[in-house]
Amino acid sequence: MKNILNIIRHDLKKITGSVVAIITMMGLCLVPCCYAWFNILSNWAPYESDATGRISVAVANMDKGETAAGITVNVGDKIVEALGANDDIGWVFVENDEEAINGVYAGDYYAALVVPEDFSAGVLSFLSGDLTNPKLKYYENEKKNAVAPKITGKAKTAVQEEVDAAFVETLAGYVSDAASVAEASGLDPQQMLADLAKRIDDLSGDLDSCIALASSAGGLTDAAGNLLDVSDEFIGSTHDVFKANDRILAEAQEELAKVKKADTSKLDDATKKIEDTAASLKTFDTVAVELLSASDIAYNTFLDLNRDDWVNRFGTMKTRADEQAKFMKEEGFTAVSEKFEELSGTLGDIISGLGQLDKSMTYTEREPIIKKISEDNNKAIKLTDEILEQIRTDIDGNLENALTNARTSLSDFRKIMSGADKGLSSLGNKLGSYGNSLSKLKSSINETSSNLKSLQDGAGSLSDVLMNASGNDLLQELSNLMANDEAAVAEYLANPVKMESEVFWPIENYGSAMAPFYTVLAQWVGALLTAVLIKVRVKKRDDLADLRLHEWYFGRLGLYLLMGIAQALVVSAGDLLYVRIQCVAPLRFVLLACINSIVFMMINYALVFALDNIGLGAGVIILVLQVAGSGGTYPVEVLPGIFRTLFPFMPFRYAMDAMRECIGGMYGNTYWVCIGILLLFALASVAFGMALYRPAKKLNETIAASKAKSEIML
Repeated sequence: MKNILNIIRHDLKKITGSVVAIITMMGLCLVPCCYAWFNILSNWAPYESDATGRISVAVANMDKGETAAGITVNVGDKIVEALGANDDIGWVFVENDEEAINGVYAGDYYAALVVPEDFSAGVLSFLSGDLTNPKLKYYENEKKNAVAPKITGKAKTAVQEEVDAAFVETLAGYVSDAASVAEASGLDPQQMLADLAKRIDDLSGDLDSCIALASSAGGLTDAAGNLLDVSDEFIGSTHDVFKANDRILAEAQEELAKVKKADTSKLDDATKKIEDTAASLKTFDTVAVELLSASDIAYNTFLDLNRDDWVNRFGTMKTRADEQAKFMKEEGFTAVSEKFEELSGTLGDIISGLGQLDKSMTYTEREPIIKKISEDNNKAIKLTDEILEQIRTDIDGNLENALTNARTSLSDFRKIMSGADKGLSSLGNKLGSYGNSLSKLKSSINETSSNLKSLQDGAGSLSDVLMNASGNDLLQELSNLMANDEAAVAEYLANPVKMESEVFWPIENYGSAMAPFYTVLAQWVGALLTAVLIKVRVKKRDDLADLRLHEWYFGRLGLYLLMGIAQALVVSAGDLLYVRIQCVAPLRFVLLACINSIVFMMINYALVFALDNIGLGAGVIILVLQVAGSGGTYPVEVLPGIFRTLFPFMPFRYAMDAMRECIGGMYGNTYWVCIGILLLFALASVAFGMALYRPAKKLNETIAASKAKSEIML
C-alpha cells in the first residue's frame, strides 16, 4: 500500500510542477466535455417549429377550381391558406410547378408540393357519381441531407390533414350558408313541413271524387262490351286462338330481351369488378417493388400504416373472385369459373405473405417473402387479363349467338301464325276494332282507378310523415345550430375526434433526451485520450524498490481515477449549469458521472496496461461499437442483429440508463442496479489487466520495437 501511495504522490508532484502537464490535464478535462455540450446544444430542439420552420418546402398551387351541383370550390386555395398559418415547416409559395420542381432538383428546397389543375374536380367527383381520387404531387431531395426527409415527412402529414379539413369544411360551410339563407328569408322548416302535409292531405280528399268517376266509366264500357260480344260470337273463338298465340309470341320476345339485359348486366358487373381488381393489383405491384429496396424505417412505416389497408383490399378482391366463380359455375361457364378460383387462391397467398412480414425481420429475412408476394401479384394481374379476354370472347359471344337464334325462330313462327290469321282478321275487322277500342278503354279506366287509389294511399302516408317531422324538436335544433354557428359545425365535421395523450416521464426538449448519450460518449473519449497521453508504465526509482505488479497497477491507476473524477465533475456541472439540461436528481447525476468516468478509466487503463498499443486500438473499437449499437440514437430493436447481441455487454447501456433516470425520473431501483452492473465491469477490467499483462508482455515489446524501427510512429 505504501508503494501505491508513493506513486500517486509522485505523479501529482510531477504534474503540478510542469506548466505543460497542467495545460495537458486541463485539455483532457475540457476537450471531451466541449464535445458533449456542443452536441447537446445542437440537438436541443431540432423537431420543434422554431427549427423545422427553417426547412424550406416549396408549394405551387395550379388548381383551377371546379363547379358541380351548384357548388363552386377551389380546394388548392384553401390548402395554401391553411399552410400559410402552419409554421411547422418553412413553406415557400412559388408561382408555378416548374419553379418548385427545379428548386428541389437544384437543392434550393428540401421538398416541393404541387396541387394539380384538376385537384378540385377530383375532390367534387363524388357529386357526379364518377369517383376520382384527387392526387397531390410531392417531390423530395434525399441527397441534400439524410435527416431532412424525415423532418419534411411532417409536411406530407400536414398537407393531408389540411386537405381533409378543407374538403369537409367546404361542404359543411355550404350547408350552413343554405341554412342561413333560409332563415334570412323567413322560412321556418317546421312550418314548411306542416303546410306541405296539409296540402297533401287536401289532395287525398280530392282523389276520392276522381276514383268514383272512374268506377262509373268502367260500368258503361262493360255494357257496350256485352252488345259487341253477341255480334262477335261467330268468329270469336277461332280468332282468339290466333290472337293468344300472337300475344304469347310477343311475350316471348320481351322475355328474351329481359334475359339478354339481365345477363349482359351481370357480365358487365363481373367485367367492372375484375377491372377494378386489376387496377388495384397494378397499384400494389409498385408498392411491392418499392418495398424490396426500402430502408428499415420505410419498411416499418409500411407495416404500421399501409399493410392492414392492403390486407383488407386483397380480402375484398378475394371475396369478389369467390362470388364470380360461383356465379360463372352456376351459369355453365366452367373455364371462367376455374380462372376465378385460381385468382382467389393467388390473392389468398398474397394475404398470407403480407401477414408473415414482421418488424423484427432483417432485410435478408423479408426479401424472399416480398419477392414471393410480388410474383403472386404479377400472377394475379395475368389471371385478370385472361379472365377479361375469356369473358369478351367466349361468354359474351356465345350468349349473343344463342339469343339471336332464339329471336330468329320466334320471328319465323310469328310469320306462319300471321298468315293463318289474315283471313279471319279481315272478316272480323269492324267488330274487332270496336271491341278492341272498348277493351282498351276499360283497361285504361281500371288502371287509372288503381293508380288513383295508390296515389291516395301514398299521399296519406306522406302527410303523416311530414306532420311527425314538423313536430320534431331535433329538426329545429339542427336548423338553429347550422344557421347560428356554421363555423363551429364545419370545424367539428372536419375534426370530429380529438386525441388525448398522456406522457410518462416527460422530457422537455430533445437536447435533454440526448444528453445521456453525448455525456457518456464524452466520458469514454476522455478516458481514451487519457490512456493515450498518460503512460501506464511506472519508471523505476530508488524509493520504489521491489515494486510488485499490483502496486504498479494500482499506483498509476490512481492518477487515472483522479483525472476521470475531474472530467466527470466538469462535464456534469456543464450539463447542469451551462447547457441547463432537464434533471430531476442533480446530485445523483453528478455522482453517476463520477462513477461512469471511474469505470471507463479502469476499462481503458486495463486494456493499455495489458495490451499496450493493441489495447489502445481495442478501446477505439469498443467505442465505435457502443456509439453504433448502444441505443443512444436509435432504439436497439431497430439495429442489426450483431448489435442486439452485444447490447447487454456494453457499459454505455447501463451508464445511459442510469442518467435517463436522473433526467426523466426515478423508477424503482433502476438507478442503483445500473451502477452495480457498471462496478462489475470495473472489477472485471482489473482482473483482465493484471491476468493478461505477463502473457502479453513479449508481444507488446515486439510491437513497440517494430514501431520504433519505423521511425515515423509515436
